[in-house]
Amino acid sequence: MRRLLLRLEDARPLDRIAGVLGRAAGATVARGSMGPALHGSWFGHPLHPAVVQFPVGAWLSAAVLDALPERDDPAIRRATTVLLGAGTVAALPAIATGGSDFTTLTARQRRVAVVHAAANVVAVKLFAVSVLARMGGAHRAGRLLSLAGLGLAGASAYLGGHLAYAQGAGVEAALPPVPVPVPAPEPAAARR
Repeated sequence: MRRLLLRLEDARPLDRIAGVLGRAAGATVARGSMGPALHGSWFGHPLHPAVVQFPVGAWLSAAVLDALPERDDPAIRRATTVLLGAGTVAALPAIATGGSDFTTLTARQRRVAVVHAAANVVAVKLFAVSVLARMGGAHRAGRLLSLAGLGLAGASAYLGGHLAYAQGAGVEAALPPVPVPVPAPEPAAARR
C-alpha cells in the first residue's frame, strides 16, 4: 500500500486537475478572510478533520440500521433515510473546509488530495442517490448505494489520514509546542 501511495504522490498528471481545483478553491472557499476561517486558524488547527466526523458518523449509523434484521420496519427505514440525508447535507461544510485546506498544500499533497476529494464527491453522490432511491421505495437499491458510498468514503478517509499523518498536511510547524505539565516529585516522607 505504501508503494501505491508513493506512486500517487509522484503522479504529475494530477497536477493539471490540482491546478484547476486550487484556482476554484482560491476563488471561492479560500477567498479573503473566509479561507483562514474555514481552515480553522481561529480554532488552533484545521477544521476539516473535525467537521467530517458528523457526516461519517451519520453514514456509519445508517449502515448499522441497514444491517439490522428489522431494517424493513417503516420506522427503521425512515430513521436510516434521515441519517443518510443528514450526513449528506453535513458533507457540504466538510467539502468547504477541505477546499480551503487544499489551497495550503504542496504539489505532492495536492496529488493525493485530488484523489481524496474525487472519491468523496462520488461517495456523497452515492449517498444522495441512496436517499432518493429509498424515498422512492427502492430500499434494496438504496442499501447497496449507501454501502458503496461508505466503502468509497472509507478509502478516501485512508487517503485523508495519509495526507495528515504521512505527508503532514495541515501541520503548523510555526506553532509552539503545547507545554506538558510535569508533576512535582513526591516528598520522601510521603512515599513510605
